[in-house]
Amino acid sequence: MGTSSHNNNKLGRTFNILLLGFHLIVFILLCLSGYGCMLHPSIHPWLVSASLAFGPILLVYCLLSLMWLFLHPQWFASSIIGLLLCSVPIRTYIPVNFSKSFSDGNIIKILSYNVNDFSKNDADKRTVILDFIHSNNADILCLQEANYLPSQKRMMDTIMSPWEYKDTTMFYYNTLSIYTRFPIIDKCKVQGPDAPHGAVIYRLKTETDTIVVINSHFISNAISKEDKTLFKEVVKQPTKEDTKSNIHYLARKVDEAGILRAQQSDTLIKYIKTLSHFPIILCGDFNDSPLSYVHSQLTSVLNDSFTRGGCGPGITYHEAGMFFRIDHILCSQHWNVLKSKVRSDIKGSDHYPICSWLQLDPPTQ
Repeated sequence: MGTSSHNNNKLGRTFNILLLGFHLIVFILLCLSGYGCMLHPSIHPWLVSASLAFGPILLVYCLLSLMWLFLHPQWFASSIIGLLLCSVPIRTYIPVNFSKSFSDGNIIKILSYNVNDFSKNDADKRTVILDFIHSNNADILCLQEANYLPSQKRMMDTIMSPWEYKDTTMFYYNTLSIYTRFPIIDKCKVQGPDAPHGAVIYRLKTETDTIVVINSHFISNAISKEDKTLFKEVVKQPTKEDTKSNIHYLARKVDEAGILRAQQSDTLIKYIKTLSHFPIILCGDFNDSPLSYVHSQLTSVLNDSFTRGGCGPGITYHEAGMFFRIDHILCSQHWNVLKSKVRSDIKGSDHYPICSWLQLDPPTQ
C-alpha cells in the first residue's frame, strides 16, 4: 500500500516536472516569435517564419495555463506573469478596442484591398469584388494586384466613377491603383528589391490639408498552388512521414522572402522620415504578420490602425489553410484612429479588404 502510494507520488512529480519543462519551452518559443521582430531577418532568417507561428504557440500556452489552474493554482499564477511579459506582441496580434463615437470634421475612410487580379478566372468572385468596390463609400481606395484586361477598361471606369481622381502604376506584371475623392498633387514610385513589388507615394490635397498616402505591395513569399496544397496537408496530417522536410521547405521560402521585405521596408522608412511633417497613411499588402520585422520597423514611425481601432486577429489572408493578417493600414501621429475593420464577409479575393476610419487631429498651436 505504502509502496504503491509512493510510486504514484513519484510518478505525479515526474509528470509535473515534464509538464513544467514543456510549458517553459512553449514560453521561450512565444517570446521568440513575439519579440524576434526586433532583429533583422538577415541575422536570424528563421525568425520570419517563427513570427507566423505566434498564434498557435499562444493558444498552446493558454491551454497549458488553464491546465495548471486545475492541477497547481500557484503555477497558473506564474503562467499569467508569462502572458504579461508578452503583453505587447499579444496586444499587437489580437487587439481589443471599443467603438469610438464619430464626430464631425476631417474624417477619412480608407480602404486597402488586394484584389488578386479581380479573380479573373472566376466570374462569380470577380462580381463580388467589383460589387463591393462600387458600393463602398471610402474616400481613398488603394488596390494591389489590380490588373485587368484592356477590354474591361470601360466597365472599370464605370465602377470607379464615384472617385474623381485615380492613378495606376505598374510594377512589371503587378498593378497598384489608387482611387480618391481628393486631387493628386504628385507621386513618387519606390521600387522594391524585385521587379513586381514596390510602393507609390502620393501627395493629396484635402479640403484643409495636404496629406501623404502610400500604396504598397511587399515582396511575396512565392508560395505556389502546389506549396499551398503541401501546407494544407501539413496542417491536416502533422504526423505524416515527410512533414518535417515539407515544413523546412516552406519555412525556407518564407524566410528568404522576409529578408527582401526587410530591405524594402528599410528603404521605404527613409522616404517616410523625409515626409514626417505631413499627415501620412501607409497601406497595402505587406505579406508579413503584425509581429514581423517589416511591421515592427514601420510602426516605429507610424501607428497600426488595426492595433488601435480593430478587434480580434483581423485575418486578411485566407487561402489553403493559411490564415494571417498581412494587409495593414498604418498612419502617422497626426491621425486619430476611430475604427478599423477587416471585411471577412467579402470573399471574392484570397485577401479580405481592410477599412479604417481616421480623423485628422487639429494642428497644435
